[in-house]
Amino acid sequence: MSTQYTRRTLLTTLGAAGVTSAAGCFSLGNSRFRLSAYPVENPYAKFLWADPTAQRAQFAIDYPDEYKQTVYDNLLASGSVTVLNYELAYKYQFGSEQRERPQFATDGDRYYRIHVETVQTVERNWWEFYLDLQDPDQSDGVESTTVPVTSLSDLDQQILQRAMEAAAADRDPAIDVGDRNPGSRGVLYHHHLDADESDFVPSPPFEYLQHNDHLFQARAEQNAVPVTERTFTAEPIGDSQSEYEQHVDDTVLEVDFSTVSLSSEATEVLETATDGRPVSGFYEESPPMSDGLEAVLTQLNAASHIGAHSDYAEYTTFPNMYAIYDGNWFEFDLTVYP
Repeated sequence: MSTQYTRRTLLTTLGAAGVTSAAGCFSLGNSRFRLSAYPVENPYAKFLWADPTAQRAQFAIDYPDEYKQTVYDNLLASGSVTVLNYELAYKYQFGSEQRERPQFATDGDRYYRIHVETVQTVERNWWEFYLDLQDPDQSDGVESTTVPVTSLSDLDQQILQRAMEAAAADRDPAIDVGDRNPGSRGVLYHHHLDADESDFVPSPPFEYLQHNDHLFQARAEQNAVPVTERTFTAEPIGDSQSEYEQHVDDTVLEVDFSTVSLSSEATEVLETATDGRPVSGFYEESPPMSDGLEAVLTQLNAASHIGAHSDYAEYTTFPNMYAIYDGNWFEFDLTVYP
């Protein structure tokens, strides 16, 4: 028989023990299932790109907004686009399988669902500027500079700042990024960051940087570096807001619990999991899984993907399950703690 842990009983137990924690953040420290619920205030806005320039490229220096807008426009106009280190949609792990997070876009006239078509690693011969951590004893007699380096352009000031962040120059200890593979040490001069416009390439204007008792050597190197190339496609799904919303209801929403018959045990699971509104709540129980939790997961179309608790040797999550309970949208996640 499962031992069940509700948010309310945990609060009571921990309160009696003189322990204070934020609701939803408790850890039993043992094997368990946890069903978490997060309120979704506006699901139709959540899945729709409101500002295509808001998504950051996976580089230290972001793509220009103009380029990101062009990528977005080309995707919707042509139905496909290929980009480097940039995500317009993504896949995630759902237990042992991959699923695609729902992502939609509009050009003002039509609505589209964005799909991840292909993902592959390619190489590009790019310059990289980074700060190589040196032995602190080497600082004696070394001519070094400190920030701010006022002679640098605004762009190079930003590049230097990002390189310092990569090397954790403000922390102790700093990071020796020189031990990392090319492409992961500092700032890459990608195809929309022109190395010819930077004084750091091919030779930095200073050799050493002294910062917070750390000594760094400024380096610029050109190497073949791995980058992720993704191709996205746009599937037309409607010509109006109402058609878009209906598509979300039909393809993203797993269940409206008001339309199904629930046992008292399943209702208790949902009541407990959603009790943390407006932030989040959770329901926990020790294995084996109870009939109530299994019934809820069956309605969420997840039960068939979840094995026996003994099947899991590692922390495993089953995220992004959307449902309506008590008239409100929720995002449910199941976590298996081995």
